[in-house]
Amino acid sequence: MNLIQEKFASLFSNFQVTTQPRPDGGILLTLRGGEDKVFKRSISYQQLHNGDQLSWVISAIRRDLAEQASELPQISMLQSQQRFALPTYHSA
Repeated sequence: MNLIQEKFASLFSNFQVTTQPRPDGGILLTLRGGEDKVFKRSISYQQLHNGDQLSWVISAIRRDLAEQASELPQISMLQSQQRFALPTYHSA
């Protein structure tokens, strides 16, 4: 098991995690749950190697898994999607 697969396995411990390399350097992430439920997500090389983008991808996967399970995510988890303050302009 490679480092990327280990990271996703630790994040989604209630799923069987497999990764397959993609030609562009990214991966195809497959999560297998109970009752033959399979969730697949393509993750680009840039998303894997940029901390902010990777954390956004992980949050999006968790949201999508909760939606499939008909669970509503907590409002605080949805609010964490916005990570940057809006720009402020000052007149001279």
